[in-house]
Amino acid sequence: MIHGLIALGTCAVLLALNFAWPVFAWPAMFWPASYYFGREMAQAEYRYIEAHGGKRANCPWYCGLLPESWTAKSVVDCVLPLVVGVVAVVVQMLWLK
Repeated sequence: MIHGLIALGTCAVLLALNFAWPVFAWPAMFWPASYYFGREMAQAEYRYIEAHGGKRANCPWYCGLLPESWTAKSVVDCVLPLVVGVVAVVVQMLWLK
């Protein structure tokens, strides 16, 4: 199911870029980037839980946002899809002018 949503989001981005739909390009760019952000947040929560007793009851609701839960790889995995999407949309906007 998730792979299907990612493929649908990727198709939306490609359609927006190929058919010059600038109004649709920004929301389409955020779709795949938000998936990766959510995945990295969940992994950060699991790292926090594992480091603090291994029980979800020991975990505050904001534990996925704490800097101690994030690694350099997870930050790159979260930021890179957003940067690639923004660059693609900006290039498309400049290409249309």
